[in-house]
Amino acid sequence: MNVGRGLFRAWILFSSLWALGAGFMAYVIVAPTTLHGSFQPTVLMKKSATAGQVEKIDFSKPFYDFGVSPSQSHSTMEFSADTISPAVRSQFDQIEFPDGSRLYLPAGYSGADKNYISSQVWGQRWSRWGDAGAMIAAWAFGPCILLFVLGYSLLWVGRGFKRDAAA
Repeated sequence: MNVGRGLFRAWILFSSLWALGAGFMAYVIVAPTTLHGSFQPTVLMKKSATAGQVEKIDFSKPFYDFGVSPSQSHSTMEFSADTISPAVRSQFDQIEFPDGSRLYLPAGYSGADKNYISSQVWGQRWSRWGDAGAMIAAWAFGPCILLFVLGYSLLWVGRGFKRDAAA
């Protein structure tokens, strides 16, 4: 009877089941918010308009009185998960993408800025996939590798206690 071969086969079976299950669960948990979710841009504010106190901005004024045009400044946009309440969502323009994600932009942006920002969201989709893929891989394969190293170490120690054939 070869204990090492049997344990290796058991590790392959359980690791395969774990990787499939954990990978699927991570995809179900990660994908809706990271990959196919709703995003909103971080609005670039003029320093003179904010003066360190965003609360004092009069949002009833035209958008470009306090906001910076990202297309004119050629800035790289950052996006966060959508946190807009449904009550004020009518003040935002919604842009749908082919992968199922959505972008909510303040209605005050010009057409050029909306195109610039939406191209940034679409251009950053592969980096979102890379980040999510790394997380899914860590959840799916990390415990499998740890179990293999631990099991092989214990098997190696156990083989050191073989009974001497001459005794």
